[in-house]
Amino acid sequence: MTDRFMPAHLKKMPFLLLPMLLLLSGCGPEKTEALNEETAKTLAVTGVGEIEVMPDEFVISGAVIKQNDEIGEAMNAVAEVINKVQETIPEIEGLESSDFNFATVNSTGVKDPTCLLFNQDAARTNSSLREGEKRVAQKLCKDVTQQASVTFTLTGGPAALTGSAISKLSEAGAVRVQLNGYRVSNIEEIELKAGEQAVSNARDKADRLTAAAGANVLGVKNLNSYVPTYSQRNASAPRVSTSGAGETTRILKDDGKTQDVTEMNLTPGPQVISASISLEFIYE
Repeated sequence: MTDRFMPAHLKKMPFLLLPMLLLLSGCGPEKTEALNEETAKTLAVTGVGEIEVMPDEFVISGAVIKQNDEIGEAMNAVAEVINKVQETIPEIEGLESSDFNFATVNSTGVKDPTCLLFNQDAARTNSSLREGEKRVAQKLCKDVTQQASVTFTLTGGPAALTGSAISKLSEAGAVRVQLNGYRVSNIEEIELKAGEQAVSNARDKADRLTAAAGANVLGVKNLNSYVPTYSQRNASAPRVSTSGAGETTRILKDDGKTQDVTEMNLTPGPQVISASISLEFIYE
């Protein structure tokens, strides 16, 4: 190639680079042989990866239960507590997120507890009667009050404020307040990182095993399975059964007075996010 026909950008290149460019221009992609499924030697290895993280969310469940001679008044009382709960929780200092999930409002008549106790005793007596003994007739229990209830779950964060949230819910008038567990908000990303560690662990095993046999790993033939082993609890609102007098045969008395609830210092422990993966390697 003469300077007359040489492109301008090549004229500016050092002379020694030209032979290299010409050499590279004649090189095509490296040819690879197709894998013979019948003769390929394979090694199946399972790898495991683990990542330790601190949960950043809490899940709390609870209920609001009110009783009144009039069901409408009982429902209004439940609504007042729910409104107070939703206003109180966001006021917690340092709270970054909060999300309420409410179940359907339930209403039912509350039976006379004395009558219910009599029927329970009668049922026990009748179940153990001997031949010829007379059965005890049960009574028809009447409603003595009306009850309205609703259940909820609260998901919030950070996890260090779990105790504060529980105390605020109780102070607002919620009952059966309990910690359902902790959550990791970016669980999918962490599971993938654990999966990457599992792949690396499997490859390391394959390399060491084949090296011990005097062979070398050529690549991966199959990825048989990827299983994240961490199960994050699925928080759902519990259902309140308000048949009869509720959970017990006594009537819940509510004087309407607010009271302070001491905060509990609840600190979650680290969670281990793990994954396992099965790989089939080709070696020679």
